Amino acid sequence: MAESERDYCYFLDHRKFNRNIGCRLHDNAYGINGGGGERERRAADMALYRHMRSQGDPMAVPTLVGCTLYGWFFFNYHPGRWLWRGQLVRRFVKAPK
Repeated sequence: MAESERDYCYFLDHRKFNRNIGCRLHDNAYGINGGGGERERRAADMALYRHMRSQGDPMAVPTLVGCTLYGWFFFNYHPGRWLWRGQLVRRFVKAPK
């Protein structure tokens, strides 16, 4: 990984199993582009899982489970009166006016 390249893997060592590329693709597919619904989130999670499996990464299944649960809870939009209703960061950090 080049010195100026961003580390996209927050919970895993990005230097192993080419993880940084998979995490970057996952962020670009869902997080950076503003999210979406359950279907878009699941597609991004599965793309990350497939990338990790293709690299022989033993953390592929735990990452899929963690990404799916974390993403569903914090980043998807949910109907109703839940405390966490989506795009958590946008709820707490507002752009200055």
